[in-house]
Amino acid sequence: MAGTILRNVRLHLTSEEFEGADSLAIQNHRIIPVNPALFEDGNSEEVDLNGLHVAPGLIDLLVYGCAGVTFAADPTDENLERMRRYLTQRGTLTFVPTLISGPRETMTRALHAISEFRVKHPGVCPGIHLEGPFINPERKGFHPVGYIRSITETDISYFREHYEDIAYMTIAPEVVKGKALLDLLSTGIKLSISHTNASFGDCLAAMRLGITNVTHLYNGMRPATGREPGVIGTAFVYEQATAGIIADGRHVHPALVRMAHQILKDRLYIVSDCQAVAGSPANRTSFTVAGTEIFVDPNRGLIDAKGSLAGTNLTLLDCVKFLVKSCGLTLDEALAAASSVPAKVLGIDHEYGRIEGGYRADLIVFDDEFRIRYVVQNGFIKNSAELL
Repeated sequence: MAGTILRNVRLHLTSEEFEGADSLAIQNHRIIPVNPALFEDGNSEEVDLNGLHVAPGLIDLLVYGCAGVTFAADPTDENLERMRRYLTQRGTLTFVPTLISGPRETMTRALHAISEFRVKHPGVCPGIHLEGPFINPERKGFHPVGYIRSITETDISYFREHYEDIAYMTIAPEVVKGKALLDLLSTGIKLSISHTNASFGDCLAAMRLGITNVTHLYNGMRPATGREPGVIGTAFVYEQATAGIIADGRHVHPALVRMAHQILKDRLYIVSDCQAVAGSPANRTSFTVAGTEIFVDPNRGLIDAKGSLAGTNLTLLDCVKFLVKSCGLTLDEALAAASSVPAKVLGIDHEYGRIEGGYRADLIVFDDEFRIRYVVQNGFIKNSAELL
């Protein structure tokens, strides 16, 4: 009955069975409360963590690339592996690679790579995020306009064939509407709203049909006004809706992040929106995504030639720190937005996103300065040096 016991820790996002506890055990890749029987055969390993924080592994639902990799430029199993290693070192144990609007050939290559990668790393990647191409060109951001289009019956058949490797898809409800929306929902793919000019009424109708999420709230959508709440207002008032937000301080002002959290509470999650420059040499000045050159501006962040924001160079733990230091959230609130809530969005919250008996042992161990000291993945513990 051997296991691993983590002692002298500060636990976050726990179930009631761990209330007041300063230790937990791992056995058969799962979290369990510390049981005296673990000591009986003398084979259990004990690790004293000297008061470090222990939380569920972070779950990032919007990753364009990192470690020098732009997934859309070369969507291969090898590049997904490079991304995985980099993100794991920084506490993101589950991630969703994102593909912006582009040619069908790239989408097919990406889906094949995702399928292979998921077999090798169960639980690490729930699938791909298709951000487009069925979006409104007036709110395209840095998406190449030449690939933005309407949906067809052929597309529906294609997605029905590949739905298992698609974590979710971002669409504009004024572009995919009526029968096309119902047909797309019937494939089983989770849908999200963004890059849209849709009205409050259009968004509310789409959510009542089955769309449950908003991608990068405040960005890629019409602003809320006194007479037209738009997507933002719909997300706030439709109680089944969840919404992601890019928590870097550039895409959304800290005051608006705090306001969104006060309204949405456990319906709000954060994403890194990270690009290839996360983990790249500091002197890199530009890179290309789907044929669009993105510039690394020290003051404005990552922008295209027209000044549109195009991702970040952060990882999700940086975003957790931003929520705590700049937006006034508690550490547990920030961690929930980076683990528990995205787990719920993906439908994997029955075994991810909490410290609870029987949940998968995907955990991060970090200090007060938000530095990763250990990672526990699928029950195996590694320190920061072993992760390099």
